[in-house]
Amino acid sequence: MIIKLAIFDMDGTVFESHLDWKSIRKELNLENQNILKAIYPSSGGVEVEKLRILEKHEKENTRITHPIPGIENFLSDLKSRSIKLGLITNNNKSNTEYLLNKFGIVFDMVITRELKLWKPDPAAFLMIMKHYRVSEPETMAIGDSIYDIEASRHAKIPNIFIKMNKYLDKHPQPDVIYFTDYKELLPFIKSLDR
Repeated sequence: MIIKLAIFDMDGTVFESHLDWKSIRKELNLENQNILKAIYPSSGGVEVEKLRILEKHEKENTRITHPIPGIENFLSDLKSRSIKLGLITNNNKSNTEYLLNKFGIVFDMVITRELKLWKPDPAAFLMIMKHYRVSEPETMAIGDSIYDIEASRHAKIPNIFIKMNKYLDKHPQPDVIYFTDYKELLPFIKSLDR
């Protein structure tokens, strides 16, 4: 099956992530909760102080981060083969647009947390797939977290590629292909188009 759509996570996948989620959760007093669901409760409204703390950390990360080595060449290769590029991030629109503009990285469709289609919910993945009229086997998902894995699974995407990190090294998932850098991943992606 030829790949027609690649859906990327942002922090830790396209750009470096210096966010210490363990300490951020502790500061928010949300050690065992989904941060965004706690900040934007289903009953409505916003936990303003928690959002301020989260955005402070995200803004600092945005200020110091750079693209993951090899990502620009990897995206260029995918574009040269007419593969559509989607970006789904639980980060906000302001940080996302700033980074993409700063480094000149272009995606065909970008979904940020303002739409409230947060991973691990697959809704954002399904929206992009529907927009480009591609099937699950024609789609690949590239991320770096368990949320990326869960959202991809729920969307029934069979091609899940995850950038290794310390947490996932200790908790490997059986239906996921792990990679350490984009040079290593590129030949494998090309082998799917047969």
